[in-house]
Amino acid sequence: MAMEYFDEKIVPILKKKLPGSEVSGRLMGSPPVPGPSTTLSTMQLFSKQNPSRQEVTKLVQQVKANGAGLTVLRRELSELRTKVQEQQKQLQDQDQKLLEQTQIIGEQNVRLAELEHKLRDVMESAVGPSGAGPRDDSPRKRKKVAGGVDCPRKSKRLRTRK
Repeated sequence: MAMEYFDEKIVPILKKKLPGSEVSGRLMGSPPVPGPSTTLSTMQLFSKQNPSRQEVTKLVQQVKANGAGLTVLRRELSELRTKVQEQQKQLQDQDQKLLEQTQIIGEQNVRLAELEHKLRDVMESAVGPSGAGPRDDSPRKRKKVAGGVDCPRKSKRLRTRK
């Protein structure tokens, strides 16, 4: 399909542009040469005895344009590499912070478990192991009893503010 399109559409255009050159379908039966594209190469243009000045200047302009484009792409590539390096450093910093926070949370969990254990011990000693401690249904006395025990869940700052 592609070869038919080439024979029908591209070859006649090449014959018009290069009168006197021997361009035929599939480039005279030779296998396709690996290269960047099927456009006219410098060798094809200079295979003629006298290439026109217009063709040469067109090629020179294409080379300049490609060079400028290449320079822009190189600059963009270097900028992107710099951004990637910055992002990698940022990821490393964030990983380090995450590790530190995980350690802090672990330490706080241990401390919380210790405080809960202490609270349970205090509650058991206040109520008694059998649960038959002094019982008073008065709400005021319950508040006093609850307020008298230092609540370990409150932060030091809140406990000292009273």
